[in-house]
Amino acid sequence: MIRMHSPSCTWLFLIILALIPSMVYASAPMTMTASPTNILMGARYDGVTLKASGTIPAGSDVILRFTGAPEELHLRQKGKVFGLLWMNTGKVRLNNVPKICLVESSRPIDQLGAAGTALQLASLKSTIKVEEGANSGNVDLIHELLLLKENDGLYAETMGDIHLGPDTGATRNFAAEIAIPSAVAPGHYNIEAVAVKDGAVVGQQTLDVEARLTGFPAWLSKLAFKNGLLYGILATVIAVVSGLAIGLVFQSKGAH
Repeated sequence: MIRMHSPSCTWLFLIILALIPSMVYASAPMTMTASPTNILMGARYDGVTLKASGTIPAGSDVILRFTGAPEELHLRQKGKVFGLLWMNTGKVRLNNVPKICLVESSRPIDQLGAAGTALQLASLKSTIKVEEGANSGNVDLIHELLLLKENDGLYAETMGDIHLGPDTGATRNFAAEIAIPSAVAPGHYNIEAVAVKDGAVVGQQTLDVEARLTGFPAWLSKLAFKNGLLYGILATVIAVVSGLAIGLVFQSKGAH
């Protein structure tokens, strides 16, 4: 039998009881699997659908992010010369630019509090750095960069493609699909699942994904890097043959 010898012991006992649900919740496991984690980019590669599933703490939402390593990006700035001709008027260098950033959430990301704000596309405005050297005037270079990446399909923010199961004890299941565009370059990437509850991160899992060339594209890339002369000759031959073929097609049409 437990005896409470003082009011302080009683309060301590009540506090422990109140903390038990949060302690169980915090220890709830979070898991994730993804497929494919090895993206093969052959001659017919036209993008791929990456499927992710796992468990998150009960009562939470989930944000998925497919990202590439930050890189340095060089852009040319165009402007009118003498008020007539559009020409390159300067260069700008941006640092810490993710190769790709695809964000999916189980609920509108602006409803997920501070954690959602930190993971949405707009958060890149505070991490991407613009180097001096270009006269941008009133142009928001980072905003324009985000629009450019979105048009290329490399940056996106969507909601509704994540299915959440019901709470089963301390966890709930999730399943999602992320469309990886054909414009993605070979390299190493990450898929990250972040569990969010009451605006705070309560779980996180990250898996590595590799995209690599295979077949003819891999052979061509290897040739370009290891035998530049042969690659140049081959490219010239292909260009000449393609030009002759197009010329014959148009000539035959003109004859009719």
